[in-house]
Amino acid sequence: MLASARGRFYVYALGWPDGTPFYIGKGSNSPGVVPRVFQHEAEARTTARRSHKLNILRKLTREGLVPCYAISGFFDGEFEAHAVERGLILRIGRHDLRTGPLANQTDGGEGTSNPSQESRDRRLATLGGQSDDPDRRRINEFFAEIGGPQDSVPIKPLLGWRKAEPLVPSLKAIGPTSRMAKAVVASAAANGVLLRPGVMIPRLLQVDGVEYLIENGCGKEAITAGVLSAPPAVVLPRDESMALTERGFRFVVGTFGAERLVSLGVLEP
Repeated sequence: MLASARGRFYVYALGWPDGTPFYIGKGSNSPGVVPRVFQHEAEARTTARRSHKLNILRKLTREGLVPCYAISGFFDGEFEAHAVERGLILRIGRHDLRTGPLANQTDGGEGTSNPSQESRDRRLATLGGQSDDPDRRRINEFFAEIGGPQDSVPIKPLLGWRKAEPLVPSLKAIGPTSRMAKAVVASAAANGVLLRPGVMIPRLLQVDGVEYLIENGCGKEAITAGVLSAPPAVVLPRDESMALTERGFRFVVGTFGAERLVSLGVLEP
């Protein structure tokens, strides 16, 4: 159908098996290139990246199901295709805005209109997350994508950090904090972990090829607060992983909200 279509551009929908759409996109007919409408499934299979859209596709695969595909129209001009794409997203509604079921993170068109909260936080990070150290700036910006700007980011570059200590309960009593929840979600997002009680949360994160660790204080306090369990074995700090407790899971979901975690790609849709 796509190969024989006369229009150069097209607008498509991906849907659940019952036909409910979960993603709207725009593609173009390019000889020798896999059509964009079919690239999403390949991306879900071949990358560890997590997003609401990719999690839906992986969920369907695990359940032995396939998504529905629908072409909404073919167009000679890209402007017209963008207009139709935006109209469909507006009419059906976005999950992150609580207006509908779509996993789209923008209003469509050029891909930047009405960005999701994650995109807004990324821009705020350029104001509040700057650092002279490029590795530190990178993790500040990544952390802001997860939980918004933070004066003290509880994740540090591993290279050159000589004070990384094994994680054990801290000596002072402390309850769960949003900083702990953000560190958990940051690790889950970077490591492709889906949150659930008992899942192992790595202390080591890799962002853009740079290695980072959850800092000593935040990690120890999260154990004391009952958000994470202590590492099950004595290993190097970079190899530590902590189980997310039932209490910790409930706290993280309560801090972020289930819909936000789904949009971040760390909770099953």
